[in-house]
Amino acid sequence: MILEVKQVTANGKNNFEIFENGQIIFRAQTPFYKLVTPIGRNAFHTLTLTDASGQEVLRTEYNVAENLAASVVPLSWMFTDSKKIRRYSVINNRGYCVGTFYFEQTGVADTRTVIEYQGRTLACYKRGAGKKEIVAFYEGDVQVGQLTKPNCVKDLLDCYLLHFTDYFPFRDIVSLFAVYYDFMYHSNSGKIYKGKQINLNYTFDKNSKMCNKKFIAETFGKDEDERVEQYIKDAYKKK
Repeated sequence: MILEVKQVTANGKNNFEIFENGQIIFRAQTPFYKLVTPIGRNAFHTLTLTDASGQEVLRTEYNVAENLAASVVPLSWMFTDSKKIRRYSVINNRGYCVGTFYFEQTGVADTRTVIEYQGRTLACYKRGAGKKEIVAFYEGDVQVGQLTKPNCVKDLLDCYLLHFTDYFPFRDIVSLFAVYYDFMYHSNSGKIYKGKQINLNYTFDKNSKMCNKKFIAETFGKDEDERVEQYIKDAYKKK
């Protein structure tokens, strides 16, 4: 599975389109204004994923009390197995909770984002790698996917590539996760801006080794790996 997530609106609203083989398969929306605290009505946190025609596929729900309680003790991971914050429940179009996104900390430099979906769990490890940002997705000890983002953005419009093996073939949840990830880490809350922004970002921590530099080449082939690198270069060339 190879998907491209493109933000198409960033001034006044945050809208996204998700493509597979050049065709739109999903659309998504996140709130334009993001609260910096765990409080606030669900409307300030709801993320939605629809099919290409606009029919809802998945959405998130945000439990204010649950997230506030998880955030009030800064070092709670020292007294429990882990600290889980930014917790969003994933709801399907029939109103059932089918998964969860959350940020988990188990040590000073031991952090990850987690996807729980239909009884399966992915650990997601974020790393800055110069001109690109990478998230490696693991199910147990096996890497099953990678998110790749150029660290050059024009007009606040972010874009992402998603590569997943057949071991985790759920297009809907990985698409919604990319939007959740953008909302958590790259949302320009309330900003209206025109121009290019470049951020050469390098991250090194105990989980950096989880990001296999050869994952795409080994899983999808040399040609696809070269296409991804060209995708990054093209982002920097845009005027």
